[in-house]
Amino acid sequence: MYGAKVSVRPELTYDDMRQAPENSGNTEENMSLYWHPSVYMHDKTKGTYELADIWFGSSYYVWETGSATAFPNGFNMIAYGSQAKSRSEAICDGPSACERDDCSTSDASFFPQTACSELEAKIVFPTCWDGVNLVSDDMMSHVSYDIEEGRFDADCPTTHPVKLPEVHFYFRIANYKGGEYTFSSGSSVMHADYFSGWDQTKLQSILDGCSNGSDAASPDQFCEDFLTFRQTKVSGVQTEDDQIRTKLEAIQLHPNPDMKKTVSAEPVDNIASLVRGSCTGTLCPVGGCVGGDDSGDNSGGDADNSGGDTDGESESASDLADGGDGSSVKVGAGALALSVLLSMMFAY
Repeated sequence: MYGAKVSVRPELTYDDMRQAPENSGNTEENMSLYWHPSVYMHDKTKGTYELADIWFGSSYYVWETGSATAFPNGFNMIAYGSQAKSRSEAICDGPSACERDDCSTSDASFFPQTACSELEAKIVFPTCWDGVNLVSDDMMSHVSYDIEEGRFDADCPTTHPVKLPEVHFYFRIANYKGGEYTFSSGSSVMHADYFSGWDQTKLQSILDGCSNGSDAASPDQFCEDFLTFRQTKVSGVQTEDDQIRTKLEAIQLHPNPDMKKTVSAEPVDNIASLVRGSCTGTLCPVGGCVGGDDSGDNSGGDADNSGGDTDGESESASDLADGGDGSSVKVGAGALALSVLLSMMFAY
């Protein structure tokens, strides 16, 4: 999980997120939660699955200034990489030969077989809402992608007429070793969950007022006149990836929640098989499990929320970031990029 520092339990509410002592990113106003399945490196020689360390994650908000509706308080949704308009992909930066004992893989459709100095995974959430439901049984039916190519400013279907800001979510793995990797779902298809922790009124003021020159997930555009950054952000100035995690770690005032104590103490790292199917474990009591540790946590990453632009023109977009380096957007658009330190992660 990335975002508000709360114990992610079944009874978690929007109010819990709003009352969290801080978030794991740089933007004070954004108490949202972002989640994706844990990533495992499959060691075929040892017969084990080892949690991959997530270096940091980033969320970018892109919208047409004055034309997007803020997420209502308590809004949730899920994005699946199997949807073409989610534009889910993994980009290998600095590819090199895999040097593991066994570099074979049964599926390289998402996780590459080659090693990478940095692997960047991406997914984009739907931008159209039915205007009524905060959630749905599958967390997807109340939202939809647009009826065009999948863009922040494209028309919505009549069944989901309300235009939302477009949320891009990225996570990065440094020194990706290549060979066989998989999500904890046992699949190579990425999916991600979003639970809005914004104050709706505050977010709407940003969507209506922030304007810059970006219409994409770019790391150098911020709505710094509308947001409170714990580390100063200036549009046009980008922080390099190798500095983001260090900077975000420096501003953490509270420890990350220990999922092994607050959710389940079951082993999730260096395991012989991925835990799948219906939940059969024991949920920790509200007071916490005894003897839990963080050996299964994938903590220590961070997310960068940066970017943003809006000028109110019909062809514009807006981009919002809560702590990252920024996003570039075309004139007449708004964009914002946000960075969030990885708070906690567990198998799902």
